[in-house]
Amino acid sequence: MSFIFDNPTLAVVALILGFGFLIFVHELGHFAVAKWVGIRATQFAIGFGQAIVSYRPGLGFRAGGTEKEYIAKALDALKAEGKSIDGLDDHARNQLIMEKADALGLGETEYRLNWVPLGGYVKMLGQEDMDPNAQSDDPRAFNKKSVGARAAVISAGVVMNMIFGLIFFVLCFNMGVEFAAPVVGDVDPDMPAATTYARGHDGDPAFRGLQPGDVITHVHGEPIRDMTEVQIATALGKAGRAVPMAVQRDGHDEPLVYDVVPVPSPRNEGLLSAGVFGADTLVVGEDADGRSTADGTPFADAGLTAGMTLKAINGEPVDNYAQYRRAFASLTGPDVTLRYTAPGGGEAVEVAAAATPRLDAEAYRADAPAANLLGLTPAVSVTPAGDDSAAGDAGVEAGDLLARLGTTDWPALERVRDVVGGIDGEAPLAVVRGGELLDLGPLRPRGGLIGVTMRPAFDTLRFGPPLPGSPVARAAADRPIPAGSELVAIDGRPVSTWPEAHRAVIDTLAAAPSDAPVTLELAVRVNLKDTPLETHAVELTPAEASRLRGQLAWLPPAGVVYERAMVELKADSPLQAVALGADKTVQFVQQTYMTLLGLIQGTISPKSLRGPVGIVDQGAKISREGLPYFLFFLGLISVNLAVLNFLPIPIVDGGLMVFLIIEKLKGSPASP
Repeated sequence: MSFIFDNPTLAVVALILGFGFLIFVHELGHFAVAKWVGIRATQFAIGFGQAIVSYRPGLGFRAGGTEKEYIAKALDALKAEGKSIDGLDDHARNQLIMEKADALGLGETEYRLNWVPLGGYVKMLGQEDMDPNAQSDDPRAFNKKSVGARAAVISAGVVMNMIFGLIFFVLCFNMGVEFAAPVVGDVDPDMPAATTYARGHDGDPAFRGLQPGDVITHVHGEPIRDMTEVQIATALGKAGRAVPMAVQRDGHDEPLVYDVVPVPSPRNEGLLSAGVFGADTLVVGEDADGRSTADGTPFADAGLTAGMTLKAINGEPVDNYAQYRRAFASLTGPDVTLRYTAPGGGEAVEVAAAATPRLDAEAYRADAPAANLLGLTPAVSVTPAGDDSAAGDAGVEAGDLLARLGTTDWPALERVRDVVGGIDGEAPLAVVRGGELLDLGPLRPRGGLIGVTMRPAFDTLRFGPPLPGSPVARAAADRPIPAGSELVAIDGRPVSTWPEAHRAVIDTLAAAPSDAPVTLELAVRVNLKDTPLETHAVELTPAEASRLRGQLAWLPPAGVVYERAMVELKADSPLQAVALGADKTVQFVQQTYMTLLGLIQGTISPKSLRGPVGIVDQGAKISREGLPYFLFFLGLISVNLAVLNFLPIPIVDGGLMVFLIIEKLKGSPASP
């Protein structure tokens, strides 16, 4: 079956049919329980629209529907008996037809295959989702059954989706599915995972915060299998209450325990978070379209391709992600030489590169922390995700600098998503290309996305609006610096890239007394007509200077993405597959409710959710990994369908259940 998922078109078709199947089993649950409790089901359909073919006991198979023939035969029999339906109301007329059809041996249920293969539905006598006034005096009508019987029918669809979600998970875990490994790749410097000391090591800098390469083994004393479980455990914690995390660290025989107190994170949709991110491998990855992530970068010019593995940094061997990160943390300057080998030990490739400056993450503004240098945020370099993306249609080219999006000029990387989420319909788009400002006209997001990959533009010192409250904003209070301006010198030292500016600030801080304020003179080419040159004296308090000394460091070069560190979850037995499936079912129910809570609280924008097209697109990408991932994705969707269908809102099953509870409490049905 792998050929299905290797073909994007077939993968989409398989997903659409899979979605249809999930809705079908939902309706099958309603239908089966309705039959069991004695409710008359007049129609059970696969798909929507007109019937392709149908079957009814007593009539057999027919092209199209059987309803007209069913009614005609009953009317003919009534006419032969001298009975007329003229003058009867609709209820009495239908009741007489059904009684006569039953006497003729015609099946009460029409089974039909409709033209639109997206799910299905069941029609029950005395119950219409779109007509709350639907009633019947027939003792087998839905409205004539007890509250308990109707509750069983209503809940059966959700139960079926949960059962099939579990079945899909059991099947995929029998084959094996990979998840992000519970290995720390990075920690947010402003979040608890970076500031909490290990038990028994309070005040010791060597044990302050989780470190890249740490393997999280337990949370709350429970074993952890993947990074998703870590994120759920922290998100479900209570504000102000510690979440104990046990980690295994190289060089330590015994686990280290960090009592992390999660806090709301702007980077995690406002949910509680410890600020931990997963690790990568040292293998160059591919993007969603199968292209090397090094394509279009200087790394590709040096011969780097997907599948190559990083083996050494500045001549020193690296064997794992922890060593990789430590090697960059210990750099004294940005220049590095990276050595890669091809799969199977082929010819090595050496790449001369510049380390990425680790900027300050101090949140000078309330909406989101932004990586910055003294309050200056790098411009955003964008590349369209494809010619058929919203950005591609607008004319965006690889390497363009994002100069205007909607009403925001030079947005920081961390702000782009929020800006896109606030676009209603279309918005102005402008970029800088080759030093020239280009107005690309209106941009129309699709499904809340504009279709770009983004990275900080570290090869130019263009910056966005100085962050309010930052050292630069204070220095420029009398002469505000407009967004899009360019930093050209620090303390008389020419700079043209962010690594150079970063190094200049580090050198100034290193030369200054540790307990004294520090002043830096910035020369800025202002983004105004004739681009005047201005100087601004930026003053740092002793506390700010001290914090920056520990914050500013070097990170791996931008321009290449490595494969995620993954762990395969594969059951050793059918029983273990059931246990894994049950665990993941519970986790995804929790995730869905956390998302809904975020929507209610306003921490998650509805525009960040994917519509049907986005879900199919994402599912097709996941399904290309093979059958286990296809089954896993269907299991995930099935669980989400169950949760959403049981919400206490009108029309869906949960809303109908609320009305049944009201009826039980008050002793009579709620008003239509």
